[in-house]
Amino acid sequence: MNRYKGLYALIAILYFSNPLLAKFIVTDEVVKIDGFNKQIEPMGAELSAKTGVNLYMSLVKDTDNNQSIIAYQQALIKTLKEPAVLFSFVENSKQVQIYAEDKSLYKLFDRDQIMDPLAIWPFFNGRVIPIIGAKAPKEVDPKDKYAVAMYNGYAEISEQIAESKGVVLSTAIGDTNKTIYKYIISGLFFVSLITVLKLARDGYRKKRGRMDADV
Repeated sequence: MNRYKGLYALIAILYFSNPLLAKFIVTDEVVKIDGFNKQIEPMGAELSAKTGVNLYMSLVKDTDNNQSIIAYQQALIKTLKEPAVLFSFVENSKQVQIYAEDKSLYKLFDRDQIMDPLAIWPFFNGRVIPIIGAKAPKEVDPKDKYAVAMYNGYAEISEQIAESKGVVLSTAIGDTNKTIYKYIISGLFFVSLITVLKLARDGYRKKRGRMDADV
């Protein structure tokens, strides 16, 4: 249980922070936690003020007519104030993507690093897909896991853009919290690994049992 303290602490922050009118979270059909807005909006506002780059987030259950996440982002970003970077999550397909209409914006952050699906301790290049794909403890609601993942990703993109522009964000999550997130992801990956190994073991035992019965 101790390995989940950081996860539970972050969930508590997201739940109990005071609500704030959303501007940079343009759509939220998934998390719907007032405190989530409270954590994201000041970061987006400070990033925009100091760098001129607007970092938006959208969280939807699904896209219309089996639309790809990129096609969805291409349509949505045209309605947003530029220069814009759009960080999106589609719950039903578990897709996550970062999109910028202005390709020069990709030079301000490392999309491959942030979206790395194999960001396992101690390397930890990414902070999004590992949490979304990992099996959380049964006490954790899936929307809380998504909130943690998207918060991590948004913060990482923000800090990389700020660093590229030579500014520091007072709303940055800091090295201490980054270490906590490393342990969170480690714990989630550990649970997922144990689950996969157990399923493989059970499958092998069933197969072995059938082979023994045929002898």
